[in-house]
Amino acid sequence: MTIDFRHNQSAHCENGSTANLLRYYGIDINESLAFGIGSGLFFAYLPFIRINHIPVTSFRPMPGMIFKRTAQTLGVKVFQKKFRDREASMAALDAALAQKTPVGLQVGVFHLAY
Repeated sequence: MTIDFRHNQSAHCENGSTANLLRYYGIDINESLAFGIGSGLFFAYLPFIRINHIPVTSFRPMPGMIFKRTAQTLGVKVFQKKFRDREASMAALDAALAQKTPVGLQVGVFHLAY
């Protein structure tokens, strides 16, 4: 099965995924525009939370927020579903792909090999 989906490489996964999915549906934006529309510029300094004795500093919003904000700002309706069960998630993914629907996945980075 193939989907006529053009993937453009990006510098940041969420910005790129957002731009690629929206482009598939006819909203021609690039990664930088998705970052801006999604309010991706963020800074937090939390001196009361420390990791290895260093205050927490963050330069990005929580995962999924750029996508959510971009879709909301552009008035795009999205369907989101969370899964705890691996088999149920794979069944839903397979069903969407069988309908030739591009799917974006948000996963934790803890188990990535790189």
